[in-house]
Amino acid sequence: MSARLRRVLVVPVALLGFAAAGCGNSIEGAAVAQPGSSDVGSVSSGTSPSGASADCAALTKALGRLVSDRPHLTEAVLPGSTDPTCSWSKGPTNVMSTITASVRPQVTDPAVIVEMRNGTNVVADPRSAEFGGVVLDVVAMALLTPEHSIIVNALDPSVSDATKLDVAFAIAEYLEN
Repeated sequence: MSARLRRVLVVPVALLGFAAAGCGNSIEGAAVAQPGSSDVGSVSSGTSPSGASADCAALTKALGRLVSDRPHLTEAVLPGSTDPTCSWSKGPTNVMSTITASVRPQVTDPAVIVEMRNGTNVVADPRSAEFGGVVLDVVAMALLTPEHSIIVNALDPSVSDATKLDVAFAIAEYLEN
């Protein structure tokens, strides 16, 4: 693995260390971003390179039905980061029902993404090509695009890898629009 590829993976993989989830072998699904489909409060001024806000309230709206059964939203910023990590759960004390997403603006050379597609832990999902990205199964589902690192995990064992990918692709779709 080249030094450049290792640098690209260090930050996303480091973020994954705080969450645990199972890994699957078969992934299917379709992104279902539904702007405005959930009644959520105001949006903060944080923006991604595309201009779309990556704060948790805005992502909740974009994810719509994917998180509608988890109305308790927690937004946290990990030490050393300015980017929020969003967690949706069924209640403030129901930690095991949590789905977590971290969106980090991160410029990744498309040549590096092409190289990563030949590596291990790659999830073959045709939607990744639409975003010029690659999906990696590294404790959580990580969608790396030329502009973002999107990491989705779930403590809830009933949340499938396909659902995690639906969340990641819905976020990517939202950030592009």
